[in-house]
Amino acid sequence: MAPIEMTPEVESLIEEYALRMESFGMPPLAGRIFAVMVLTDPPEKSTQDLIQLTGGSKGALSQTLRILEQFGHLEKCPAPGQRGHRWRLRKHFMVEMFKSKMKAIRGMRDFWESHRDVVGNLSDVVQQNVREMAEFHAFFFEMVSHAFERWTQVQDELIHKKTDEGKGTSR
Repeated sequence: MAPIEMTPEVESLIEEYALRMESFGMPPLAGRIFAVMVLTDPPEKSTQDLIQLTGGSKGALSQTLRILEQFGHLEKCPAPGQRGHRWRLRKHFMVEMFKSKMKAIRGMRDFWESHRDVVGNLSDVVQQNVREMAEFHAFFFEMVSHAFERWTQVQDELIHKKTDEGKGTSR
């Protein structure tokens, strides 16, 4: 297989995207791996490809790939005719990333809810701080849940439209 080639513009885009992924809590190497997976072809890459493209060591890369797999961003795939496996982005990786963040927000909301009795014995200032966090978590969770529902609806509509167009009919 030919080596993956990158232009200076794509390299720059990868570095900038990787930095932005840090705002999602990704360490720098994870951000670079993720950016390389999003911005380069072919979609499947070997560990050696990723070492070459990210500059990460084999040990650091292996550990980071396992973490990205664990969080549902990447998955292993077969490498026909070759030893080992390759890596690719999971289907709907971005939606899944946001869903994992939503799960964390729900966990924070549940944490404060389950400790309401302890917080109730603390000062008014502490209670106000916790109440504000809990209320924001609940509000944010509700709003983003509506956004996910709408996203799913729009995607379903697009699928039906493509299916209908493929059949030569229109809605």
